[in-house]
Amino acid sequence: MLELYHAEPRANSMKPLICLKEKGLDFVSHYVDLLRFEQHEPWFVKINANGQVPVLVHDGAAITESTVINEYLDEVFPEVPLRPADPLARARMRVWTKYVDEYFCPALSMIGWHIMVRRIAAAVPKHEFEKLLARIPLAEQRIKWATVAGDSFPEEQLADSRRRCGIAIGRMEETLKSGPWLAGDAYSLADVDIYSMVDSIPRLMPEHMNEAKTPRVMDWLARMNARPAVQAARAMPDKTPETLRQFGVEL
Repeated sequence: MLELYHAEPRANSMKPLICLKEKGLDFVSHYVDLLRFEQHEPWFVKINANGQVPVLVHDGAAITESTVINEYLDEVFPEVPLRPADPLARARMRVWTKYVDEYFCPALSMIGWHIMVRRIAAAVPKHEFEKLLARIPLAEQRIKWATVAGDSFPEEQLADSRRRCGIAIGRMEETLKSGPWLAGDAYSLADVDIYSMVDSIPRLMPEHMNEAKTPRVMDWLARMNARPAVQAARAMPDKTPETLRQFGVEL
């Protein structure tokens, strides 16, 4: 049996959701409301000691880290392959998934925390927030929550994150000159993984991604959005608007 503990269909939770849908695999969905700090509840920390989503549980064994989850799914369920058969193309795929994890995602995450998560932190009474902070397993996550609960990230850090996002989109635009997909002629986990980041860029940073500046990336995004598996993943539960309203945060 497959079970996926995930948040809304964005960012790292989106990656295995698309993979599962592309492969047509049945799975039990467990929604974890990050804005309600459910990822730090004792029941979830028993599943992942780091208190982070997504987590795939396959026949009782837990697999963490979204990129690793997708490679695991492709190895165990190879009938619909999402990794290129050619070793060179597979290496290109892995370079992109590594790039997402180490360069693109951290930059975009800082911007997302600054725009939305700090509004939640500000809405939680100080005495309650301190209790929630103490429950966070990872020191790095405690620091991020404490940062956005204060003055948030310095403008120079935010500017650098926006710059890095622009570099990532530019790299995509250049790569797509050589073929329709990031690893070559075949759709792969490289496209799945980076979609979870790129999907928000036209709205958050239109100066970096638009029809005039990045036509190939815009065409790639349109083709991704048209895929039935992507549409099915995007239709998965998203309690973010409801949670924000209950915290008194205007959308």
